[in-house]
Amino acid sequence: MLIEKLRWMKESENLPDEIRQCRSEGKEIEDLIPECQKILEMPEGKEKEKSAQEIMVKMENRPVSKKFPYKEPETYLEIKNSLTKSGICESLPESRKKDALEGAWIGRAVGCLLGIPVECWPRQKIRGFLEESGQYPLTHFMTSKVSEKVRSKFSIQDVDYATPYDRQKICWIDNVETYPVDDDLNYTMLSMKILERYGIDFSSNDVAEAWLFSFPALHACTAERVAYRNLLHQILPPYSGIHLNPFREWIGAQIRVDFYGYICAGNPQQAAHMAYRDAIVAQSKNGVYAAMFIAAMISAAAVISDYRSVVEEGLIQIPATCRLYHAVTGLLKKFDEGQSFDEIIDSIHRNYDENNNFDWCLAIPNALIVTASILYFGSNYSEAICQAVLSGFDTDCNGATVGSIVGISLGGKAIEDTWKNAVRPIFESSIYGYSHMPIEEAVARTIRVIEAKNI
Repeated sequence: MLIEKLRWMKESENLPDEIRQCRSEGKEIEDLIPECQKILEMPEGKEKEKSAQEIMVKMENRPVSKKFPYKEPETYLEIKNSLTKSGICESLPESRKKDALEGAWIGRAVGCLLGIPVECWPRQKIRGFLEESGQYPLTHFMTSKVSEKVRSKFSIQDVDYATPYDRQKICWIDNVETYPVDDDLNYTMLSMKILERYGIDFSSNDVAEAWLFSFPALHACTAERVAYRNLLHQILPPYSGIHLNPFREWIGAQIRVDFYGYICAGNPQQAAHMAYRDAIVAQSKNGVYAAMFIAAMISAAAVISDYRSVVEEGLIQIPATCRLYHAVTGLLKKFDEGQSFDEIIDSIHRNYDENNNFDWCLAIPNALIVTASILYFGSNYSEAICQAVLSGFDTDCNGATVGSIVGISLGGKAIEDTWKNAVRPIFESSIYGYSHMPIEEAVARTIRVIEAKNI
């Protein structure tokens, strides 16, 4: 059983993902593909792993093709110099500060819990399960108390022994009493710890140190787990996010940065800069840009009610020459042309395959689902998080991120009591010293960070 939990660390298994990743970055690796194929056909053992590691290092060091149509800077100075606008810089009115932050924290927690039970499910399976169990349209947390026929057809389980967290029950609403341990909430707590411990000028090394101090290795997934291993081998940021890490443009950084948007409400540039310093611990390029984009949107949503403008403020903080920027502007064009939400989600599914693990967890398609959900449903918290989850891909991550953006915009009072009263308002986490925290305390500490650091 332990070996099943030690995922994402075997180089021969990661090699196909590294090939996909290098191709998506435009790296010149095609001459290495025959060698890669030979390695993949080798018998299991130390020699295969050694060969896989060596070829991945070769690919890691290959240049981007001059024919690649995108320019994707990696240092913050290069990113900043590529930007053409500075964006807004406003103060969150004192009169709505507490409500906005309550909305952000509650919104994230609820959206996360809504999506956890169906994480990794294709959207057709999600829709089919809800319809056949009488839970469609989705308006509340999902229950596993369904007929035996439905349980059998959709392989419904209440326990998952392979979960990367120190819990075994699947988080159907029937199985939880508080907001459970999950990476989408862990990292928000961790960001709070980073700000409380290191201050607003924290470095990427501070983030790395906080990781090693604060949570078990098995509670890190994909890119974060590889980075964790790299850190233990004294490979520090930004190389910790790149070395032997085929998941470097996956969603991990995108789910880590909400707190920076909270404390930098009204200042997307500052939020994006903090997000960058966190993101490069485990991601690069569009994995980093997605984090900056999300943090900036959360910051903007605190003071701007028009979600199209919120998206534009997010775009201001990332290079206009990157793949994420082009994908989001393409979505905005469809939105402006009057395409429906379903049409846009269908197009995301045509361009990316959620049944493929690589695509399912990529930052870009998930950022697009978040963007579409707030554009079309941002005025209604319930509708926004439900549509994000129904859209598939990384359901709990997208539900949580949409919950943060819409929650900070509308405020806690706008979130229906049926959501807020479903579980006790307490965050469980695996962050050392930050477990079993009431939502009220999380909000109060966020305000103290803002006030103490004069953000």
